[in-house]
Amino acid sequence: MDLSLSQSIIPTPIIPCNKSHTFNFKLFPNFPNSNSKSRNFLGKPLISRQNRPIRIRIRIRAQTPNVNNDNDGFVLEDVPHLTNFLPDLPSYPNPLQNSKAYAIVRQTFVHPEDVVAQKVVVQKDSPRGVHFRRAGPREKVYFKSEEVRACIVTCGGLCPGINTVIREIVCGLNVMYGVDDILGIEGGYRGFYSKNTMSLTPKVVNDIHKRGGTFLRTSRGGHDTHKIVDNIQDRGINQVYIIGGDGTQKGAALISKEVEKRGLQVAVAGIPKTIDNDIAVIDKSFGFDTAVEEAQRAINAAHVEVESVENGVGIVKLMGRYSGFIAMHATLASRDVPSIQYQGA
Repeated sequence: MDLSLSQSIIPTPIIPCNKSHTFNFKLFPNFPNSNSKSRNFLGKPLISRQNRPIRIRIRIRAQTPNVNNDNDGFVLEDVPHLTNFLPDLPSYPNPLQNSKAYAIVRQTFVHPEDVVAQKVVVQKDSPRGVHFRRAGPREKVYFKSEEVRACIVTCGGLCPGINTVIREIVCGLNVMYGVDDILGIEGGYRGFYSKNTMSLTPKVVNDIHKRGGTFLRTSRGGHDTHKIVDNIQDRGINQVYIIGGDGTQKGAALISKEVEKRGLQVAVAGIPKTIDNDIAVIDKSFGFDTAVEEAQRAINAAHVEVESVENGVGIVKLMGRYSGFIAMHATLASRDVPSIQYQGA
């Protein structure tokens, strides 16, 4: 059966939310006439109804999410930006646009308004929730490559992968953004006012990712915000990359606030580093996988010991401060720890 509309009489409607609309259609079915040899499954001739239109009534109900646009629960956990306190700061085209090796980036610049939701799975009527700025290269930057003087510092305890991070920062700044003036601050935060620095180039950091520890050395404590910012200002540093854990990132936040207070054009970037994996927002901190892998060695050794004696019980204490990510993942990976709850001391 061939159904065709008699005429195009229905314009595209604009349907408001949660409203019902009724539309009338007049269809002329094109049945074969009685003189044709067409028959139905009973072998009888089909009846012609060419001149009898069929009226159809369709009821459409628009369904849209029940969202209050005035207060949809959208929360943006924003990060400080230079333009917050330097609104007249000029911008420049990203050097990646002129890089032949990274020409593909032209198609993948991150829009300044792009955000990432904290929760991926939500319910239909849930508020939009917390969002974070999306990381990645922007089409515009606020530093000229030839005017950049960057520095890198590592603070706190050791962590597998620190040297790899140092190497990638240096190579990224130099090769991708054309920055030649990069300093390494030796010995943690104290290195800022102890005048311990070294020049970093791709050649200097070429193979440091194959070594353990930190190429720049480290220390705990020694944070003096005013001394550090004074030194940053005196040396003409305008990009600071701080690699460290919880305490180090708190120090980086204090440095950023002091920079803003003084109105300096200095970008402060905190790079989270901890084997404990207890830093919020990020999916996983570098070094955590190696810590879990090494923790399994201790669990495996204890398992061999307790299997050698009757009713043996082995206790393995792992690092992690107030978080149990290493203990949990090492336990799940080794499969040697019974999943039972013990009572008593």
